[in-house]
Amino acid sequence: MSVTSVDTEADRSGGDGDGLGRMARLRRIDPRDAGLPLAVLALMVFFTAQSSVFFTVANFQNVGLQAAALALVAFGQCFVVLSAGIDLSVGSTVALSSVVTAIVMKDTSIPVGILAGLGTGIGVGLVNGVVITVLRVVPFVATLAMLSVASGLALSWSGGTPIAGLPSGFTTIALTRVGGVPLPVVIAACAFLVGYAVLRHTRLGRYLYAVGGNAEAARLAGVDVRVVTAVAYVVCSFFAACGAVVLTARVSSGQPTLGASLALESVAAVVIGGVSLFGGRGSIVGVLFGVAFVSILSNGLNLLNVSSYTQLLILGVALVAVIAIDRRISRGRGEET
Repeated sequence: MSVTSVDTEADRSGGDGDGLGRMARLRRIDPRDAGLPLAVLALMVFFTAQSSVFFTVANFQNVGLQAAALALVAFGQCFVVLSAGIDLSVGSTVALSSVVTAIVMKDTSIPVGILAGLGTGIGVGLVNGVVITVLRVVPFVATLAMLSVASGLALSWSGGTPIAGLPSGFTTIALTRVGGVPLPVVIAACAFLVGYAVLRHTRLGRYLYAVGGNAEAARLAGVDVRVVTAVAYVVCSFFAACGAVVLTARVSSGQPTLGASLALESVAAVVIGGVSLFGGRGSIVGVLFGVAFVSILSNGLNLLNVSSYTQLLILGVALVAVIAIDRRISRGRGEET
């Protein structure tokens, strides 16, 4: 008897039919969707028991402030991974955008500096997209090369030192509260809503899933795979530049080494959030939970005085474990990965 027939019978009858219907619906629940929220809740319970500081308003505001930049970068990374790609250059994009923002802002004004930083991100994404789609360089190699190029530019243009002396009106962005919520968190929330709307309710979103699921089938169906792929990388780098603006405001300077760990953390948040590294499956809602997991884990370990080196080790182990579990579940459900 198929799942469909069980549901139909359950709808027509009571008693055992209802039980069978509930069991069928439970079998259709993807454990990858239900597991992450439970893992986040378990982390919160554990750190609350271990630290009296963790479950406080001030600490949650701090977590939100720290998570805002990661969320922006991870939401952009989600677009790329859904298309079966990866962007390893997001960290250096953040650094380059930070330096450009600071240099231009000191010479002109706050709005012009912000626009220059965002434009830098768009430019990096466009170059990545062209190299991958036109020159046919695989995403891993193309974005790894861009990581080196963007990092070199950031260090060269800044002289290897932070660019200080930014206008106070800009640096207060990180301190501003909107209804008690830090402004960077509000910016990240707006980015989430935009990303959700694009992926769920636009043609671009449908095309991204199609390209990630099977690029050749998408091409035969009339999708311009090269354009969709290039747009994904532009969106990713633009979101990274948004994260750079937020981080630059927080540190009150343009930093040529800013965001060094964001490549690993953003990929971890995306994959832990249930987006398949092989493309075509996942959601930005899951990425939001992935960001929460990574941010809460980092904050809790800091409160427990765990060294940053050990934190990287734990995050790496968690990433490998999630990928292994995802593959096992996919095989069990008969999915292609």
